[in-house]
Amino acid sequence: MALGLLAVAGGAAARSGLSLLDYAMVVIYLVATAAIVVWSARRQKDTETFFLGNRQMPWLAVGLSIMATLLSSISYLGLTGEMVKNGVSVFGTYLGWPLAMLLVIPLFIPFFMRLRLTSAYSYLELRFDPLARRLGSTLFFFLRLGWISMVMYSGSLALSAMAGWNIYAVIVVLGLAATLYSFFGGFEAVIWTDVLQALMLFGGALAIVVFVWFSTGDSPAGWWATASSIDTAHTSPPWFSLDPRVRMTIGTVAMNGFFWQICTHASDQVVLQRYSSTPSAHAARHSYVVNMVSALAIGLLLGLSGLALLHYYTKRPERLAANMTPRDAGDKLMPYFYANELPLGCAGLILANFLCDAMQTLVAGVNSIAAVAIADLFPHQENDRSSQARQLSLARWLTVGLGLVCIVFALTIAIVSREYEFNIVDLMPRAFNLFLGPLAALFFIGMFIPRSTSRSAIPAVIVSLVVSIVWSYWKPLTGAADHLSPYWAIAVPCSTGVLLALLLTLVLKEPWDHPGRRYCWREVMARPVGEPSQGAVKVS
Repeated sequence: MALGLLAVAGGAAARSGLSLLDYAMVVIYLVATAAIVVWSARRQKDTETFFLGNRQMPWLAVGLSIMATLLSSISYLGLTGEMVKNGVSVFGTYLGWPLAMLLVIPLFIPFFMRLRLTSAYSYLELRFDPLARRLGSTLFFFLRLGWISMVMYSGSLALSAMAGWNIYAVIVVLGLAATLYSFFGGFEAVIWTDVLQALMLFGGALAIVVFVWFSTGDSPAGWWATASSIDTAHTSPPWFSLDPRVRMTIGTVAMNGFFWQICTHASDQVVLQRYSSTPSAHAARHSYVVNMVSALAIGLLLGLSGLALLHYYTKRPERLAANMTPRDAGDKLMPYFYANELPLGCAGLILANFLCDAMQTLVAGVNSIAAVAIADLFPHQENDRSSQARQLSLARWLTVGLGLVCIVFALTIAIVSREYEFNIVDLMPRAFNLFLGPLAALFFIGMFIPRSTSRSAIPAVIVSLVVSIVWSYWKPLTGAADHLSPYWAIAVPCSTGVLLALLLTLVLKEPWDHPGRRYCWREVMARPVGEPSQGAVKVS
């Protein structure tokens, strides 16, 4: 709120680029986050603390951390840019959330809190076999490596647009800085810097709304009228279409929002690791509610920001660069506004926000990937101090290697985006979401199809992955005239995998009585909370 009021006080006078005060604000913000890292690093003694904050993190902080992590600069820029370019359809995603909440709160959170696993993919070995665990871990690695790289690209895009820096240089510098951060900080630093990040996300979006409202004198009703005059699709989008070539409708976006929520909360280590860091299932549920409420609030605020930016630059086209329209700018319009409209110092805080978001996402992602790798690839049973020290050292150096890989991936995404002119929303399924549907299908099969064993589950998930790849890359693979809608790219592969596994279970006549059945949803939920999972590999 204070940031928005500062913007209003600055008036509407345009300026060009960033000032020394802006860069000073960047330094102050970075020093604050570095202090959190140093404070956290001094408290680490083992991998339980490094990966889970000793399972004692406050539920409010965890909820804000999940929101900030899942939102990231991908959605922060992507939602606003999509609103500017294509209208309100993208915000249909929130229509799918209430139904998702009815599943996540009673089904998934208490299930995983009873298992108490450092790596969520340990569950797949208990339920199926080691091959299923390796398949799940591999899908997760690619999912989150693509996600981290995508966030690094989108954050670097914002920094490049605001400061005029070379995007490839920004990616490299950001990646190296974040890799050092992840080496020292650990999970507790991730949580608390996420909280700071969440506050900055709200402040940045609110600054746009308040600035445009007061500097133009027009209310959101006027912004809506401007959007309607540009294109009726902006404010009157189609409701539904079964044609997969139709890029987006309210219905397909809502369906995508539903599937993204349930798939993420049933299979993604980044999310499940955060819930596991709370002391109880009750606290984890509170964290989920905080995440959903804050994500809805920031999402609606970003939608309003998109309307505000579209109105502002439609009425004042001279403030844009030559030969540029608001819709052409798309994802770059928000950082352009921050750099050229906000008063001295405010733009620097926003720049620091994008900078830290990209760094924070890499840190959170590689921390989760390292947690999976340590549990799945380098398990140990010793609990002595020297063994714990070796595991902690391995975890830290593993984050370094993963950080370097993410830098290479982010550079690749930047090149692909430039060559094919994809926006952020179009890049998401191609960069990482194509792995989410198959990964979630593997968990859904394990949880809710008791007869299924690895004989039916693994082939079904492999087919699901093939479907996902073909769907995401339909045009280049087939030479078709149109891409398939990215808003079906999670639902179709996930549903295909689950239904195929159910069919194979019947065809193969798999038995009802097998060792993995005691790890189906009903059997796990019959256990007392806190009872350890037999045979689980736990990182001490």
